[in-house]
Amino acid sequence: MARSGTGRLASTAAVLTAVALLAGCKSAQPGGPVQGWDDATRDGWYNTDQGSRLMPVAWMRALEQPASDAAAPPQPFLDPGYLAGFRILPPRPGSALPIGFAVDAADDSRFVKTSLHWIAGASPAQDKVDWIGLNCAACHTAQMSYAGQTYTVDGAPSLFDFQGFVESADKALMQTRDSAGPGADGRRWDRFAKAVLGSQNDNAANRALLLAALGKLIDWETQTEALNHADLRYGFGRVDAVGHIFNRILLFGGAPQSSPNAADAPVSYPHLWNITKETQVQWDGIAQNAKLNIGATPTDYGAMGRNAGEVLGVFGEVVIKPRSGPLDISGFDSSINIGSLNAIEVALTRLTPPVWPKAFGEPGAIAVTDPSAGALSKAQVLTAGKALFDKNCSACHTPQEHYETMKTFAALGPENQTDEWMACNAWADTGASGALTGIPVNYVVGDPLAASAPVRALLETSVKGALVGQEKAFAEAAAQNIFGITPIPKATVLRFAQARPPSPKEQRLQLCMKNAADPLMAYKARPLEGIWATAPYLHNGSVPTLYDLLTPPAQRPKTFAVGTRAFDPRKVGYDTSPAAAGNTFTFDTTLLGNSNKGHVYGVGALTEAQRLELLEYLKTL
Repeated sequence: MARSGTGRLASTAAVLTAVALLAGCKSAQPGGPVQGWDDATRDGWYNTDQGSRLMPVAWMRALEQPASDAAAPPQPFLDPGYLAGFRILPPRPGSALPIGFAVDAADDSRFVKTSLHWIAGASPAQDKVDWIGLNCAACHTAQMSYAGQTYTVDGAPSLFDFQGFVESADKALMQTRDSAGPGADGRRWDRFAKAVLGSQNDNAANRALLLAALGKLIDWETQTEALNHADLRYGFGRVDAVGHIFNRILLFGGAPQSSPNAADAPVSYPHLWNITKETQVQWDGIAQNAKLNIGATPTDYGAMGRNAGEVLGVFGEVVIKPRSGPLDISGFDSSINIGSLNAIEVALTRLTPPVWPKAFGEPGAIAVTDPSAGALSKAQVLTAGKALFDKNCSACHTPQEHYETMKTFAALGPENQTDEWMACNAWADTGASGALTGIPVNYVVGDPLAASAPVRALLETSVKGALVGQEKAFAEAAAQNIFGITPIPKATVLRFAQARPPSPKEQRLQLCMKNAADPLMAYKARPLEGIWATAPYLHNGSVPTLYDLLTPPAQRPKTFAVGTRAFDPRKVGYDTSPAAAGNTFTFDTTLLGNSNKGHVYGVGALTEAQRLELLEYLKTL
């Protein structure tokens, strides 16, 4: 029950202090500590609930793969072979859930979009609905294979085809609903209803309720797709996370969006080891880490806000409500699991960069000949590579004032400017504020939000309102950190040619480039520990290997195949051969959002020997 008055103010002072400072919005082989984690921590990372609610568990279990023929033999959506097509990793031994999937068992009585029930007259206990969703590990766990061995790297960018997965899940739900329509072959619907309801509850009344609930979720997903829709295919290992988060916030606000912001700037999933050392997060630095350094473990309330925004973008829910007055600080109800987010962030402080596997060959042990010195030894190759790194790379990729180095587009200059769209969209997206209109931009303090506002401001307000709404959970998490008793994450058991007038999209980029010195019109460089395990490269995944990144943009592959887990230790990245198993997607760098330009920094002046020396050194980081 909402409370008000001075008692409420006193009880939430610590939370409000943190929330007011938020800026907006994360293995090698198992067994023993690996990358700083033990198996229990790893299991929690793979399957802990963050508050993501994709669909009810019972529906996912009963759901069949989308089919072009209603009479085709039914195939379960959760079939591991089918999920592997989206590069979803199978469950670890002892788990029933694929890596990156989790069950949310929260009380849904306070939710609007994800409160679905279908048993008439049932008690709350009989009609409790658990949901399945995603967590960090779905996008930040990599596997690669070489010489018959498979290597799992925690916190590394996965190959998860998020776009394809969501589209297929939505299609499967729609086919199930449509199967119940007049004149349709009802077998798909009949199988689904029987599996969800069970023999005890399978009757006409409950089937009607189930069909209505199914329609409600499909309507919500349809609204989401309408805002997110982009003609650009993301392919494997990329998602427009900021675009998806922004659009979910606009949907929670409830206002019609006359000019949708397409989620058309996909980027690679960033690696997460040492993320807790960063100040600015996301490729464009739009989010911030900010810590309360009290007690045994700092509480990163900035990361809490960043991760809360991530949850809302990946099937979480927040219920936005107007404040009744200046003293109303009851916050927003949400599905965000504060305890899990805190446990994950604390665990990430212990995640170490992966070490180059011995099976890939010793760094430096390649044939490199110097014109003046002849054939170089391994030590000479690495020494030469380090010298090249110190001269050409270290100004951006070593800790300076902060762990990371932010470079505005103006500071980068045209030669080093990579694809601009991710930063441009995050800076320029606006939308109708809806239910957020009039609420202070920081939820507690700040100017009231106008009827139309930058979406980044709407996100900031939504996240802060959601955290205030969970001040008890926030305070408990901070207390655990202070006393050093934070539990491990708990796994779930179960530039354009102007021969024509510029398009609206091109006009947007022109506006962005007129503001190239804005701090948000920027991309981030960070130290390169473990960089070998983070292919493809550049923020948008437009360069397949480290070797290719060390070549001038004109020499980088214009198209390349993606999807295999087969690793190429020589060029450092996944095998780009179209014949490699799993390479079913072609990355086209000529498409808007996919450019592989920029990040030159003198690579054209490198000899082939120097390029190899630098490459070998990068393997050691």
